[in-house]
Amino acid sequence: MKSIFLALLFLLPFSMFSQQVEYIETKGIIKNIEKKRSGKTIKEIATVSFATQQGDTIETVVELERLPFLGSFKSVGDGLTINYNKENPALAKTNVGNFISKYGMYILIALGIIYSAKTYIRARKKQYN
Repeated sequence: MKSIFLALLFLLPFSMFSQQVEYIETKGIIKNIEKKRSGKTIKEIATVSFATQQGDTIETVVELERLPFLGSFKSVGDGLTINYNKENPALAKTNVGNFISKYGMYILIALGIIYSAKTYIRARKKQYN
């Protein structure tokens, strides 16, 4: 009995979070951009209007990718590629944020390896001179 209970307790989180959400890619137009500041962090939130596959026009907000000290390169009236939730089109996200969240750690690791290798090579040259 205990083993069945433990098996259910173990499998329950997987069944709760295994639901796949289907996102559809489309083009949207930026209607408004707001800057939100929280401590040292500044976010740029864009109000975007786009059409769904069914032809409905939806207006929602997405966070724009922002470079430190430079800001976002998007302005009102620019086009923007977004992905919206098929079941709830008001839930949308941009592709740019996906790239950084997926590959950001790998980029930082690669930069660390390159920097470390450069320092190691310099130290080896000094040792032989």
